[in-house]
Amino acid sequence: MPRSRVALPDTDYLARIGEVAYSVSYLEWTILGDLHRLEDQLPDDLVLSRLEPMMTSQIASAVKSASKEMAESALKDYLVAVYRALFVAADLRSDVLHARPATHPDQGQRLNRAEVRDRKITGKRFWIDDEWFDSAVIELNEQLSAVSRARPPFAPIVKEAR
Repeated sequence: MPRSRVALPDTDYLARIGEVAYSVSYLEWTILGDLHRLEDQLPDDLVLSRLEPMMTSQIASAVKSASKEMAESALKDYLVAVYRALFVAADLRSDVLHARPATHPDQGQRLNRAEVRDRKITGKRFWIDDEWFDSAVIELNEQLSAVSRARPPFAPIVKEAR
């Protein structure tokens, strides 16, 4: 199996990076995977072929725009929960993927991120360390729960009479 040539942090740390990345992808697929079963109730521009190539924040923006076209309903509540969750997830994924390797004073090799507001750095930095991961995972779990609570139930499968 090919291995990276860079000096990597411990495997537990790498697993936590993967956990955040995978959780965000899971959250994206929750809405993308629901598009087909909900298509007759959704605005026409919410289709997999349009949304799948997008980045997380772009999917969130598209879902937000579509939700504004809808009347108050349980489905609109779902779309609102989805876009809110995706915006949070996009920020967390960006923090991990746009951080830089550095040596943490207590935890060894870790990622260090420049704080960004309105697409500009603020001059502050923070560590993608154990505390950050704990907070990020709690936040992602809360967002996943909010989406799950609002998610429309699957229609029961009706078997045809013989």
